[in-house]
Amino acid sequence: MQLLHVVHQTTYTFDQAVVLRPHRLLLRPRDGFDLRIQRSGLSITPTPQLYWQRDAFNNSVAIAVFDQPTAQLDIVSTLTLEQYQTDGLSLAQLLPSPASDDDFELEAAGLQVYQTSRLKPSELPESLTRGLRRACASDEQFSALQALCADIKAVIAYQTRTTPGVQTCLETLALGSGSCRDLAWLLIEVVRSCGLPARFVSGYLLSHQFETEDGATHAWAEVYFKDYGWIGFDPTVGRPTGMQHITVAVAPDPKYVTPVSGAYVSAPNTQVDLLVKVRVAAHAAG
Repeated sequence: MQLLHVVHQTTYTFDQAVVLRPHRLLLRPRDGFDLRIQRSGLSITPTPQLYWQRDAFNNSVAIAVFDQPTAQLDIVSTLTLEQYQTDGLSLAQLLPSPASDDDFELEAAGLQVYQTSRLKPSELPESLTRGLRRACASDEQFSALQALCADIKAVIAYQTRTTPGVQTCLETLALGSGSCRDLAWLLIEVVRSCGLPARFVSGYLLSHQFETEDGATHAWAEVYFKDYGWIGFDPTVGRPTGMQHITVAVAPDPKYVTPVSGAYVSAPNTQVDLLVKVRVAAHAAG
């Protein structure tokens, strides 16, 4: 077990007072066998009414409702987490599941939303179609997806990108570069194109190699295997996920897991500055 401390600050500064619409916050990880929340805090200025709920994908969502104009919105999430995730999987760890075919049929309907892809295999470069053909072979899917994840890292250059949204897969392939969320979305669409369910993951990475200390959240993909459940693959680092990855939210599409989203009402030509800081540090467990 390792102890992790996360501080995630988002600050909007306006050049005049604005009226804030309700904001949707996806900042709290889900407790589970691999991650436990020891302490959490959410400080918001101006102070809103805060309502918690679960979304359609079982993520923890806070809805912040404001009742006063403001020239600044400051949101600070602090977390102390107990991380029990092991670092990476090997083929030796992937043993047949005791689940029956009937069990999988019960899950199949719920997985359909994670299987739709607009990407055609013919649109992929040969360096990725080789990996796709291997991934479509049911007898070697895990090792093939490991290789495919490494292939994307080799073919697409990682690049920090501050503009919102996610590039289309064809844009990422044409540019030959993308942010962590662009690489994750490319892997998801490639995997889905051969019929495997895959979903988008938003969270944090315990490494400043790819995200600077004053950076943003990290993103990767999870692929569903009949015998093993959801397994994470991070094309930014080129391997399966492990102890450095902290999951906050999952969804079939990146648009559903934006950490902070909302709107405001203001006079025309209002200027806004956005500052996002994320600090993730590991501490010795007592």
